[in-house]
Parts: sequence; structure tokens; C-alpha cells
Amino acid sequence: MLPKIIDIYNYLDTIAPLSLAEKNDNNGLQIGSFSEEVQGILLSVDPSLAALNFASTQGLNLVITHHPLFYNPLRSVNRDTFPGKIIYFAVEKGLNLLSWHTPLDKVPWGVSAALAKALGWKSEEFILQEGNGYGLGRVVKFEKYVNLDSLAREIKEKLKSWVMLVGDPQKEINKLAICGGSCGFLKDYLRKENIFTLLTSDVKYHLAKEAEEEAFDFILIDHGVGESLILHELKEKIETYLKEHGHIIPVKVYMEKSPFKIID
Repeated sequence: MLPKIIDIYNYLDTIAPLSLAEKNDNNGLQIGSFSEEVQGILLSVDPSLAALNFASTQGLNLVITHHPLFYNPLRSVNRDTFPGKIIYFAVEKGLNLLSWHTPLDKVPWGVSAALAKALGWKSEEFILQEGNGYGLGRVVKFEKYVNLDSLAREIKEKLKSWVMLVGDPQKEINKLAICGGSCGFLKDYLRKENIFTLLTSDVKYHLAKEAEEEAFDFILIDHGVGESLILHELKEKIETYLKEHGHIIPVKVYMEKSPFKIID
């Protein structure tokens, strides 16, 4: 007997409750039917055409993404543009799409914890505690001081990602905050908490200049890379759930290619 989409949905709601979602965040079923049986599962950061095509060719009819397909209300569905081309492809290929976004940012084993784990760093504290064991981001403390340049190079090597630095490369630190995704908005809060370095993504120019004036450091990595590590954690949990319920179906991870091409 195969699980249904609703079974996977309910399980995800157990391990990463939808009640944790930020206001206006679009989680849950994006395309498909709760009553459909699951033949196989693909995990991806984005609901890209490449990810859905991979799922289709592999016989994986449920795609679970971190980023939602729909952020804003649709006024039309154009087959030649995003998200219309994704909608058409999914429907034509019989694919179902679930998205689990900010709830995965806030669970103890979530996006930022997975990022810290991949870097080999211990992170026991949230940046923003929400109660009941949930929160956003992680705080990392080092046993020894390390300069930003060597830290950035370590991150680049371990994550295989491009890295940009806002701050003095020779500045030495013994703690920093990690927040996978776009978390530049945490700067002022972190300064009040005497944390002056943040590993994140997608900081705009004016915020970077502001941080430079305030001696606040940003270590910036590719957004997709920073949020992809959670997929492996999620895969293990889903596989355990399936095994416990006697379901034998494949669960695979699709690693998106960065849209950014870095010219050396």
C-alpha cells in the first residue's frame, strides 16, 4: 500500500509545524491532489523546471520544495513564463507539489542548523527564540579567534560556494550568527546582542554599506547552497517515516545549479 499526499503533508506538519510559518508565507499543497498515491518523492530547494523534469524522468510524482511556487496572487497563467510554465509541466506530467518554507527555518534541526552542521560547527542557540524549542537562525561560538578571511575561505571550501565578504578580512572574531536564506534584516538585532558577524545570503548594496560603516560583517554565500543542506536532513526523516509505516518508495534530493555564473 502506498502513502497518499495527505499522509506526507501531515507528517511534515508534525516535524515542521505549519503554525510556525511567517505571515503571508505560502506553504503546503501548491499543485496536485491530497488523495493521490505517492510513487516517489523528490526534494528540491526550488520548484524549477529542471527539478520537475528530473522528478518526471525518475518516476517521482511528489516534489517537495523549500521555496513556494506561488508568492503572489496569479492574474494569469502564461505557459511561456514563470510560474505558468511550471504549472503546465506539473499538470501534464501528473506531478504533485508541496512547499515547506519558513517552518523549516525555525525547527531545531532546520535550515541554519543544517548549514552549521555542514560546516562542522556547533550551534546550540537560536538567534531569535520563539518558544517551545523553535526559533530562527543559529549562534556559533569558536574556541579560538579566527580572522574573517580564513573563515570565508573555509566556508568556500566546505560548501563549494562562492563567498563575498563585507568587513575587514583581517578582523578576528570568536562568534557569529548563521541564518540560511535572506536574513540581512537581523543586523540591528544582532548588534544589540553584541554579535557583529552574520553568515547569510542576498544582502543589498545599501545595507552592506550601512554595515561597513557600523563595523558589522556579512559573510555571503549562494542562497540555494545555504538552504540546500536541509534537504538531506529532511530526506532522512521522511525515509524513517516511510520505513516505520511499511512504505517502500524512493526519496531523492535534487541539487539546484546556481543561476549566478561567477567570472574568476
